[in-house]
Amino acid sequence: MRLRLVHSLSLALLSAVVVSVVAMGGFTAWNLRQGFAAYVQSRDVQRLETFVRVVIDALDAGGDAGVLTEGRLPMRSLVDEVLRREGLRGPPRDGPFGDGPPRDAPPRDGPPRDGPPRDGPPRDGPPRDGPPRDGPPGAGPPRDGRPPPGAGRRLPEDAFAARVVLLDPAGRQLLGRPLSEGPLPFVDRPVRWRGAVVAIARLRPIGGSPEANDLDFLRSQYLGIAGVAAALVLLAIGAAAWLARRWTSPLAEVQAATARIARGELSVRLPTTRDDEIGDVMRNVDAMAEALQRMEGARRRWVADIAHELRTPLSVLRGEVEAMLDGVRPLTGAAIGSLREEVLRLGTLVDDLHLLAMSDLNAMPCRWAEADAIELMREAQRRFETRAQAAGLVLSLDAPAGAAAVRWDPARIAQLLSNLLENAVRYTDAPGRIELAVRADAHRVRIRVDDTAPGVAPADLPRLFEPLWRAEVSRARHAGGSGLGLAICEAIVRAHEGEIRAARSPQGGLRIDVMLPRRPGRAGE
Repeated sequence: MRLRLVHSLSLALLSAVVVSVVAMGGFTAWNLRQGFAAYVQSRDVQRLETFVRVVIDALDAGGDAGVLTEGRLPMRSLVDEVLRREGLRGPPRDGPFGDGPPRDAPPRDGPPRDGPPRDGPPRDGPPRDGPPRDGPPGAGPPRDGRPPPGAGRRLPEDAFAARVVLLDPAGRQLLGRPLSEGPLPFVDRPVRWRGAVVAIARLRPIGGSPEANDLDFLRSQYLGIAGVAAALVLLAIGAAAWLARRWTSPLAEVQAATARIARGELSVRLPTTRDDEIGDVMRNVDAMAEALQRMEGARRRWVADIAHELRTPLSVLRGEVEAMLDGVRPLTGAAIGSLREEVLRLGTLVDDLHLLAMSDLNAMPCRWAEADAIELMREAQRRFETRAQAAGLVLSLDAPAGAAAVRWDPARIAQLLSNLLENAVRYTDAPGRIELAVRADAHRVRIRVDDTAPGVAPADLPRLFEPLWRAEVSRARHAGGSGLGLAICEAIVRAHEGEIRAARSPQGGLRIDVMLPRRPGRAGE
């Protein structure tokens, strides 16, 4: 099954977008996980430093280091104060350490306080629910993780309390639960009080899989990334389809137009409202169709003109021969001379047509040789001066003194000058004037031919170099040529890598400008 261009473009655009979205989403999720883990670890270290400050404040409030060694400072109170300072809990009930015993209270393992005993078993008896606590009395929540009555059940609080301990300078545990080894090394912070290290706060950093609340956060972020990725893919599907249709619709028009042109419908034109490369292609197709239509018209006109030009001398030859055969015209030297003139005219026309055909194939033969451009102009003036005088015209040459060395085909340049002067002599009214001028610089030679009235209409100037084309004024002349002279001039100039232009002359007639390089690139062949 043939895959259409619209489908190929849609799939290509969609694939590029999907790959980009998946790559960006995967990188974002990976970066989020790595960044979140680093953030959690940094937050833990900051919380540990806050814990150290809380312990120092507790020492300041107690007045001596015995609050740590005698069990008068519960771990739960320290953790609660850390969370309160971070804004995760409300104000304390009785001062900053309201959950613990007052400063002047005897130790928990001393004599009982006044008043009725608390409900439940005595403190020196077995625990109420579960195994006994680790560490000194009141050091934290029970081992089963249940908070004391009245405390909110917050996972970050319990998680921090389970991962932090307070050690004496010798490394013996004072407060907190014993820590097990984790994937990351312990983080220690000294507790400096009154210029001495009285304790060490140790934290087991979060490692391995995130905690439950962290997983919930990451899961919500991953879902958001997946939702955005899905929305982008859906948007890409619509955009890819729209762009594919926008790109392929004009290409389909181009395809249909070129198919019609291939069938010979050269009048086909495409709308060219686009300004991009596709619009350029459409305009180029229009220009190609217009050029083909013009060339086809020129070809048909040229075939008709060639047939007409060949028919005229052939008709004269046939009439002369038939008259001689019928005895109407005697076979004399004059009759033979007339036949020879028609044959020469026919041969010249055929040679000119062959020359134009060769030039169209970019294979006009040239024999390069060193020459003098000024001398070539003088020779052309000498050849046509008598003819110009006979036609009532004045032929003048404006050339600098000295020589202008060139490497041209002298025979082709002589033919070029002959055709230009022949055209001027043939189509200039008497009395009139023809001016031949030549100028040379270091690289180029400029040849100019000006004549007097009649001139050529501005609309006809671009067509003067078309084969077998004549302006309406010259068509009415009995001395009209074959219409190939200026076309041959253009072919010769093109073979010498130059330029030829026609314009209205200030003298009232036609001006022909020829620009030729002194040494064409082909001259070295």
